[in-house]
Amino acid sequence: MLSLTLPVMAQTAVTAPAAPTPPTVATVSPNATAALASSTTNRIFVDQSGDNPDINMTQDGSGNKAGSSARPVYLRGIDQTVITRQIGASNEINLEVVNGTTGAVGATVTIQQIGNSNVLDAACGYGTLSDGTTSIAGGNGCKSLDANWKFTGDSNDLQFRGKGDDIKSAIDVTGDSNVFRIDVLGDKHSQTIKVVGDSNTFNLNQRSTGAAGSSIWVDLTGNSNTMTISQTGTIDNVVNIKSVANSGTFNITQKN
Repeated sequence: MLSLTLPVMAQTAVTAPAAPTPPTVATVSPNATAALASSTTNRIFVDQSGDNPDINMTQDGSGNKAGSSARPVYLRGIDQTVITRQIGASNEINLEVVNGTTGAVGATVTIQQIGNSNVLDAACGYGTLSDGTTSIAGGNGCKSLDANWKFTGDSNDLQFRGKGDDIKSAIDVTGDSNVFRIDVLGDKHSQTIKVVGDSNTFNLNQRSTGAAGSSIWVDLTGNSNTMTISQTGTIDNVVNIKSVANSGTFNITQKN
């Protein structure tokens, strides 16, 4: 009987494979990361020409802009309605509204800024740069404006200038250390201001160039507020101030 001896074969132990490492899941896209790192993430630019537009703009957050000093939201035409609302801090609105000075006219502007350190530079008609001191004579005009400005917060800045007849402006502000500059040229103007807060500054200048005068009505509750009012023109200029405050300063000038 033939006997066959086979060689012993070496065996290697089998090792279990390592578990795969899952890839990292991106929770925020690279584009979103770059946008969030930017100081201004939302911008609106509007250049509207024509009659009867209804424009509504809302921006929620901080560092947003509607228009700019070089390219304001620019509206020209008849019977314009503009509603703009910004919620947050360090937002900015630059707005210019223009219509004719005779014939069919009219514009309604409502702007609300809720937050701190916001800036509003608005014009109904325009002339030279808006810096609170330069003349608004010259340039295009605006007539029959109904403007409503509402601010809730501190350290906000409003510059409004108007040129034309029958310009109505109403300011409602709750907060401290806000600055308001209003310059109006034309006939039959009306400014209404309601303030609850401390250390606010108002510079109001209305100059009548027609047969009717202008009026300013102020309802003030707060301390250390400063108000400088100048009304010049022909007749019927009225300033009416109701104040419940301590340590305030009022400078009022009227002349025909």
